[in-house]
Amino acid sequence: MSLEANIKSTTHISKVWIIPIVAILIGGWMVWYQWKNQGPLITLELKSASGIEVNKTPIKVRDLEIGQVKKIALKPDLDGVLVTARIDASAERLLTENTQFWVVAPRISFSEVSGLNTLLSGSYIAMTADATGQEQFHFTALERPPVTPSGTPGLHVTLKSNDKFAYKPGDPIIYKGFKVGEFEEAKFNIDERVVYYSAFIEAPYHKLITQNTRFWNVSGVKLHLKSSGVKVETGSLETLLANGVTFGIPAGADSGSPVGENASFSIFSDNIEASNARYKLYAEYLLLIDETVRGLTKGAPVEYRGIEVGEVAKINPIDLINGNILDENYPIAVLIRIYPGKVTQQDTQQSLDAVKDTIHQWIQRDLRATLRMGNVLTGGLFVDLQHDNNALPSQVASINGIEVIPTVSNEFTQITQKADAILDKINSLPLDDLITSVTSVITDIKGAANRVETASNDFDVLMADIDAKALNENLNAVLVNVSALVKNYSEGGLSKGEIKETVDAMQETLRNIQPLLLQLNQKPNGLIFSDNSTEDRQPRAAAKGQHHDN
Repeated sequence: MSLEANIKSTTHISKVWIIPIVAILIGGWMVWYQWKNQGPLITLELKSASGIEVNKTPIKVRDLEIGQVKKIALKPDLDGVLVTARIDASAERLLTENTQFWVVAPRISFSEVSGLNTLLSGSYIAMTADATGQEQFHFTALERPPVTPSGTPGLHVTLKSNDKFAYKPGDPIIYKGFKVGEFEEAKFNIDERVVYYSAFIEAPYHKLITQNTRFWNVSGVKLHLKSSGVKVETGSLETLLANGVTFGIPAGADSGSPVGENASFSIFSDNIEASNARYKLYAEYLLLIDETVRGLTKGAPVEYRGIEVGEVAKINPIDLINGNILDENYPIAVLIRIYPGKVTQQDTQQSLDAVKDTIHQWIQRDLRATLRMGNVLTGGLFVDLQHDNNALPSQVASINGIEVIPTVSNEFTQITQKADAILDKINSLPLDDLITSVTSVITDIKGAANRVETASNDFDVLMADIDAKALNENLNAVLVNVSALVKNYSEGGLSKGEIKETVDAMQETLRNIQPLLLQLNQKPNGLIFSDNSTEDRQPRAAAKGQHHDN
């Protein structure tokens, strides 16, 4: 018996395929979801790719990772690299024309120390959080972190300088010892030969910036040797290591109205120059100096009765006066400026005309200029305007339309001239004849002194001899009488009455010679000089070492 197979066709799908189908669906959904929610790709232009790695280097905003580097390639012009990065969709709104990117790496300089945390974690790309502006996906990265984060309250200003000092991004802006801002960017204008700086003043200090604000340099230590003396200027400790500026309102000036964003200001070399910058109008005059101008510098003060009214603008300006400086009669020209604002006048044309008229009349009358030494240590000179009572009225001279103020010699020159005159008189004296005459007089005086000394010695000998003889005679007479008296008395030859008579005679003799002794006691030279002069002529003492025997 044969069995027949029952063949049936099947049309159902095996349940085994359910698992791969589900996996495909889930994977497709994940791909679609990832594609739909992924952020855009951006390109960054960098100078180099130092510290950047594909699929490792993150992009952060406020230390929050919002993207990653996907590709690095050279720029077509080989002037850097192009970095392609994927940004999360949640941060897409931050990709605007105001967004800035920079590489965070370790940086050490005088003005900052930053990025030290990347020594272990590695470099990353940072971006600012600014959602304003048009959408943008191609950026040029900054070479260094921005000084002022975007959105910081304050004021941006533009500073310009044509002096030799320069500032770097990050250098401080100081106000009364406090750091209130920083330099952000520097650009050099080749056509104008002026450096323009972009700086930021933090709030609330930005309210101090007005139309009359002046900025000046406070970098390092400045030693000024001027006519007023030695002056040392320095800023804060930070400006000793790096450059910096400060600002303020000149003394006596109004604050002025507030300024807007990116207002322009100039940077002056010091506060004096910054203060003088407010004076726009001035009157110029020439001084013709016949003496040395060593010690006189540009910017030296011009004073009237001790008050500064101007400054020295130029010394020996060849564009105003011609001549050969080697000519001994050639005067050194000095151009000075007198400001109406410094003589308590308004800085207006009317005040300037009034100052010019006053100076013109004074020059005709007695106004004179003198170079004076302001400080002995520095030897600096300044111009002193004064009224000379001995000056004669004169016409006002002018050179190239600039009036000339007559000059007079200063005190030092006058003293030097007097000293030269005295020396000339001394040199003109007949010193040789005078010395010969003086020598002859000294010789005569010496001979007279010798003769006086000889006469004195002879007189001493004579006086000694006279005194000895007189005393010896008197004493011998007394001794003879005493000896006779004693002999007679001892021999019994004299009676009591005779002895009494003899003693009386001796007393009488002593009374008689008493005037002589008194005269010799009061006036020893009375025996030689018989005049009645009351002058007591004293004998000259014997020379040292000379002895006389009595």
